[in-house]
Amino acid sequence: MSEEMVDVVIHVKVPKKYAEIIQKDVEAKAWYLSHREELFETLKKLKGILKTDKSWKELKREYYERGID
Repeated sequence: MSEEMVDVVIHVKVPKKYAEIIQKDVEAKAWYLSHREELFETLKKLKGILKTDKSWKELKREYYERGID
């Protein structure tokens, strides 16, 4: 991460039952954006190693969805 990091504060009104889910989604997206170059480099290294019937696009989407937690 060579880019400068900044804090972003967003205030939104949401139903209380969704507040935690929305917060986690936003934090996950921010983490993904700050690490995406590293993640895609790892995917490039793994390309051809994984034995699967899934397309490269499906693997990237799955890696993104699982890698955020």
